[in-house]
Amino acid sequence: MKNLYLNPERSLRRKLTEAAMALLLEFHYGKNEILQAYVNEVFLGQSGNRAIHGFALASEHFFGRPLAEVSIADLALLVGMVKAPSRYNPIRFPERALARRNLVLKELTKAGHLDAQSLASFRKAPLNVASQRSRVAGKAHSFLDFVRRQVARDFDPDLLRAEGLRLYTTINLQVQEHAERVLAHRLVQLEQDHALESGSLQGAVLVVRVETGEVHALVGGRDPRYAGFNRALDAARPAGSLLKPAVYLTALNRPDRYTLTTLLDDSEFELQQAGGPNWHPRNHDREDHDRPPLITALADSYNVATARLGLKLGIDNVIDTLHALGLIRDLKPYPSITLGAVALTPVEIAQMYQTLAAGGHQVRLRTVNWIGDHDGRQLARYPLKARVTVTPQSAYLLNRALREVILSGTASRLNRDFPPRLELAGKTGTTGGYRDSWFAGYAGNYLAVVWIGRDDNRPIGLSGASGALTVWAALMKQLTLTPVRLYRPQDVLEVKLDRTSLMLADEHCPDTLQLPFIAGSEPVSAAPCSRAVFPTRDASDNGIVEWWRAIWLGVDQSSTHNPEKIKDNRP
Repeated sequence: MKNLYLNPERSLRRKLTEAAMALLLEFHYGKNEILQAYVNEVFLGQSGNRAIHGFALASEHFFGRPLAEVSIADLALLVGMVKAPSRYNPIRFPERALARRNLVLKELTKAGHLDAQSLASFRKAPLNVASQRSRVAGKAHSFLDFVRRQVARDFDPDLLRAEGLRLYTTINLQVQEHAERVLAHRLVQLEQDHALESGSLQGAVLVVRVETGEVHALVGGRDPRYAGFNRALDAARPAGSLLKPAVYLTALNRPDRYTLTTLLDDSEFELQQAGGPNWHPRNHDREDHDRPPLITALADSYNVATARLGLKLGIDNVIDTLHALGLIRDLKPYPSITLGAVALTPVEIAQMYQTLAAGGHQVRLRTVNWIGDHDGRQLARYPLKARVTVTPQSAYLLNRALREVILSGTASRLNRDFPPRLELAGKTGTTGGYRDSWFAGYAGNYLAVVWIGRDDNRPIGLSGASGALTVWAALMKQLTLTPVRLYRPQDVLEVKLDRTSLMLADEHCPDTLQLPFIAGSEPVSAAPCSRAVFPTRDASDNGIVEWWRAIWLGVDQSSTHNPEKIKDNRP
């Protein structure tokens, strides 16, 4: 009460006022509400000349993690500090703090909130105090750079001029440290493995919480102690194949014409351009892959098939899709945009892939949750606003295609490092002359984007798979990941297909796969291996067709396909 509404004056009048206000508080609020207010405001220590009020801020200060991520033992430490924050400060007096924490755990057991086994386990746990707490201000320069820019852009300058402001950021110190360490280590390893000049490679990493857009880590270079050029925010480099999903998403927005099994043309062509040289896209392997299914063309990153598809769809429509994914900058309608001939920053790529990872629900990336005054009172906050900018049906189908990138495509090496249950999805990116190596990928909870290149733009000889993907894998293996579980819209149907013909399969087909289709666009023909007779759609008798749908597939049926086999490189 004193901290929230009164001054620290020591007088009988203030004491009486405090007592009266306390009675009113108990009358109007329940015990749980009062306790919640207390733990949000209680004094728990000092950081320089600033007081630490509330369990949430104390958790970030002492453990380097949000309150929701700390253990019961950590919470017991905070509870124990309430009586005398200075005396039980775990940084200054770890032995004293440990004894106090264990006392709280013992009391919790006596009260029936912990069993004896849990008590024994928690008592053995060391203090999880974050080492060198000053590292947020002293090391995470790139992340703090993003914080400064977002705050200056989004908040009233008059508010920011107030003294003693507190910024409650989204940084996860453990993830930030992992990202810094992994990038630095892997760049050294890549230089050694590929006989590159020592110190020549640079990189950038972003780790984003999928559902909230919170940036948990941002690394702008291989040396996190250097507060110079922030490559995560300012290094606009050709995005390469990372933009290809926008082409395929544009196609999947037209289910009457395109599905995951639609055959594409991968034969080479040359496009005449007024006032410039002819454009002649080629595949990385210099091969003509005939007529691959759409899902294979994306998974294997076929340039020619993608370019032909983008031109057929219309470059302006592809640009509209890029903007729907979250890209803000203006783009010129050049054909080469279909293959990623656009200079983008890693943070722009992260924004685009956040929309895909969230099933079409776009949340702007943010580094700040809220701003408080010197006493911790909230002055402003970032509201969580999600917009549906991509139809959930198309996003669901594209997610399956990006999953195929990892199952059998250019990122298939990830199958060695991650279990299939995570259903990871992503896309590699390699630019002309092997100057830029990209990978953007996501699990259910985390999205990470990695870029590797040189500041002088010289070739590095690394593809997205041989460079950035290795950094991504090393980083994500250190995080607790959840499976990708996108909500399947009601009008999206999972259909069992023969892998060779991509026609409808039954139990007699030895090699099958499940693919999603928007209702009305799924195949209608039975595979050669199938013994079932699948009826075609008949406008004159929809009742019979619907009956057969329920019997065989639970789906509607549409145009006939005669595609090539989708390869199966899964382990």
